[in-house]
Amino acid sequence: MERRAFRIGDRLVDGGEFLERGMLLACAAMAVVLPILGTSLSDTTDDIRLHDARLFGAATYLLLLAYTAGFFGVFTRSVREHMRFIDLGGLIMTAVAISRAVYMLGWVPLAGTVDNGGLASVPLAGFHLSYGSVPLFVLLFGGTWQLRRSWRT
Repeated sequence: MERRAFRIGDRLVDGGEFLERGMLLACAAMAVVLPILGTSLSDTTDDIRLHDARLFGAATYLLLLAYTAGFFGVFTRSVREHMRFIDLGGLIMTAVAISRAVYMLGWVPLAGTVDNGGLASVPLAGFHLSYGSVPLFVLLFGGTWQLRRSWRT
C-alpha cells in the first residue's frame, strides 16, 4: 500500500502517519475530558474523570503531552529519531491509566462494610466503565500499533 505524502512549506509529511497520529491525539484529548468510570452506589452518583486525584491526577496531562509530541513530531525531521521513545512514553502512560482504572474498579474503601473476617466487601456493581473509557482503549491499541511501526523504521 502506497502512502500519500504532501508538502507543508519545505517539509514532506506522510499523510497516513499524519492521520493516525492526529486520531491518537484526538483520542487522548477525549480520554482526558470525558468520564472514565461512573459510580452508582447507594449514597452517591458520580463520574470519575482521568484527571481526578483519586484516579490518575495531574499525570493525565503527561498522556496528552506524549501524544501531542508524537503528532507534531511528524513535522520535525530532528524528532523522527526519537519517535519510538515518544510512542513508548505514550503507551506506558496509557497502560498505567488503564491499570489504575481497573484498580479503582476492584478496590474502593467504604466505611462500615467490614465483614466478620476483617476484609472489606466491595460492591463491584456500583462502578461501571463510562463512555470515556473507549478512547482510552483506542489509545492502548493505537499506541501499540504506532510503537510497532516506529520501532521497525
